[in-house]
Amino acid sequence: MKIGAASWCFTHPHYQPPYEEAIKTVGSLGVDGIEMIAYNSDDLYGYYTDERCKELKKLIDSYGMQVSEFVLYAHAVVGLLDPDDTERQKSLDFFRRGIEVAKKLGADTMNIVSNWPEEIKAPIDYLPYYFHPVANGKNINNPKQYMEIPEDFDATGNWNRYLDSLGKIVKMCEETNMRFALEGHANVIVGTTDAMLRAFDWIKSDAFGTNFDTAWQLMQREYLPWSVYKLGEKIFHVHIRDADGLAVYQLPVGQGIIDWNELVRSLKKVGFDGYLSLELAGFDNQYKYAKESIDYIRKILIEEDALTVK
Repeated sequence: MKIGAASWCFTHPHYQPPYEEAIKTVGSLGVDGIEMIAYNSDDLYGYYTDERCKELKKLIDSYGMQVSEFVLYAHAVVGLLDPDDTERQKSLDFFRRGIEVAKKLGADTMNIVSNWPEEIKAPIDYLPYYFHPVANGKNINNPKQYMEIPEDFDATGNWNRYLDSLGKIVKMCEETNMRFALEGHANVIVGTTDAMLRAFDWIKSDAFGTNFDTAWQLMQREYLPWSVYKLGEKIFHVHIRDADGLAVYQLPVGQGIIDWNELVRSLKKVGFDGYLSLELAGFDNQYKYAKESIDYIRKILIEEDALTVK
């Protein structure tokens, strides 16, 4: 297995360009891979020009890294679940442009977080964050977790429409020799490991897999090694960070309740040999905790004889 890190761990503002300094910082961590991202359509069309893609790839190559996957931020593809076919097509076109950029950067995998129904409202705009009424420092003044779900909400229709969009995305990836790694979060259409397996049953393709996020699966009360055994070869890429399994989903690797040795063993047993990519941000001393996390997971990989040596 190889170690990587997400570029947006070191961007200001979070997720958004420019990414040059973030690439240098990730490169200084001595990792094998880096994830790149497009925050919105302006980034995808305005920032990722042909010339800049060449410059970014040259910079990434200079650190001996590869782009492990190219990510489209959630709100950039919100139309994938829209009942209006025109809006859906905009997001599909955005994804196709993402494939073009990914290829210019040398990536072979695309990633998005699963969408959630926009008609469901919660005190927090980013619905996955609403896993506890007072989590993430929000003063909600309500002891109960509550979401507003319309009386005419059609869960089956949402699923069918979304899987139709995902099917179109998978077809794009098949046609361009790319892989699509869908990522589960809390409170999304395809969030849990079992929901992911259901999606794989609906869309049968070697190009369709998952980006397994350790913290988000843990926050949904999953025992990670068991989830790994369920998903098997469908795990294309892994996001690593730790969590307490209760209300904190973002801790440096080794500072939460995840048994990293057992997780690595399970990944090794199912044949995973891809990237364990650190996605960790928001700390005052960001580099310190990123470096400690990288050092920790490297130690675990060495202990389990699972580290790919350059």
